[in-house]
Amino acid sequence: MANNDHNIFGCPGSPLPEAQSSVTEILPPWVFAKVVDQLTTAVCIMDADASMLYVNPAFTDIASSQFLEVLRETIGEGLSQNAHEERPFCDREISVDPGNQGEPRWFSCSGVWFCEPEDTAAHCAHCAHSTGPTCLLVMINDITALKRQQEAVGMNAMRALLAEQERVRSMREALQAVIFQMQGPLNLIGAASDLLARRHSQSDPALRQALHSATTVGREALERLRTLVPQVPPEAAAPVNINQLLREVLELDKQRLLAGGMIVDWRPTPTLPAITARASRLRGMFKQLLDNALDAMESNRHELRELRIVTGLEDHTVFVMIEDSGPGVPQHLHWQIFEPFFTTKRAATHVGLGLTMVQEVVNEQRGVIRLDPDCITGCRWRISLPIRHVDVA
Repeated sequence: MANNDHNIFGCPGSPLPEAQSSVTEILPPWVFAKVVDQLTTAVCIMDADASMLYVNPAFTDIASSQFLEVLRETIGEGLSQNAHEERPFCDREISVDPGNQGEPRWFSCSGVWFCEPEDTAAHCAHCAHSTGPTCLLVMINDITALKRQQEAVGMNAMRALLAEQERVRSMREALQAVIFQMQGPLNLIGAASDLLARRHSQSDPALRQALHSATTVGREALERLRTLVPQVPPEAAAPVNINQLLREVLELDKQRLLAGGMIVDWRPTPTLPAITARASRLRGMFKQLLDNALDAMESNRHELRELRIVTGLEDHTVFVMIEDSGPGVPQHLHWQIFEPFFTTKRAATHVGLGLTMVQEVVNEQRGVIRLDPDCITGCRWRISLPIRHVDVA
C-alpha cells in the first residue's frame, strides 16, 4: 500500500512500521498477498530492468505476449531514470491491437516505486539505508469499454468534421479546375498579344488593344478566383498514433466495406512510436487512399475483394502499406498519377486531385510515397513517414 508521498508500507511479506504494530497483530502480512490475489485490478511488480517479479491472477488473464511487449515498451522506457528519481506515474494509457486476432483493448496504468526487501526481518533497515527504490508496483485497469464509448462519440464528431472537409475540398477542386482550364487560353492570348506588340508597323492596333484588354481582364478574373479558393485551416502538429488513425479510417468506411463484401487483412505492428504530424491532414490522406482502393475493388464485380493494410517501423520511419485487389494502374501511367486533374476514373465523378492532395500531405511530413511497380494484381502503396521532422509550415 502507498501513502500520499508514494512510499510503500505494509508490503506483502514485510512487517508494518512500529506505529502500525497493532494492525499487524490483526492483519498478518499474508493477508495482504491474499487480498492482492483477489483484486479484479491487474497488479504486477517489476524491477528496474522491466522484468516481472510478481503478478496477480487478474494480470495473468490479460498478459498475452503482445500485451507484455507493449507494457514493457511503454513503461520500460526510461525506467532506470524514473527509479533513480522516484518518479511515480498515474493513468498512463496503453493500447493493444491484435490485428486480425481480435478487437483492440485499452488499459490505464499507474505505478509507484518502493524498496525491495532483502528479507522480512531486515526490510525496514534495508529501506532506511537504500540509495533508491528498486521495484515498481504497477496497477492496470481495463478501460476498453470506456474508450469504445468515447470513440463512438468521437466518431460522430469526426464524420461531421470530415463531411465539412470534403465540402471544402470539393469547392477547392472545382475552383482549381476552373483556374487550370482558364490559364491555358489566357497564356495563348498573352503570347499573341506580345507577338503583335513586337510588330508595331505590321499589326492592327485595334487587334493589339483587344488582345491586351482580354489578357488584363482574364488575369484579373483568375486572381479573383484564386482569392475564392478556401484555405486549409491551420492545425498544430502533435504526436499521432498511426495504428489508431488507420483504425478510425477503417471505422469510417465500415459500412462500405460490409456492403461491398470486402475482406480486410489488418496487420498492425503493436509497438509503433508516435509520429509528429497534423492528425486531420494525415487522416484525410489515408481516407483518400482507402477510398481509391474501394473504388477500384467495386469495379471488379466478379473478383475477390481484399484490402490489406500493414504498418511497421524501419530506419526511424513508420511505414504503411495499403494493397487492394482491384484492376491496378497500367505501368505506363505510373508517372502521371500524381499530376493535377489526371484520373483513370470517370471524369464526371472525379476531378483528379485526390492523389495530388495525398502527395502534398506526404511532402509536408518529409515522407515518401511509392506505388509498387512489382505488384501485378491491384495497387500496393507504401508510405514512409519519419517519426520526427522539422515543421516549416
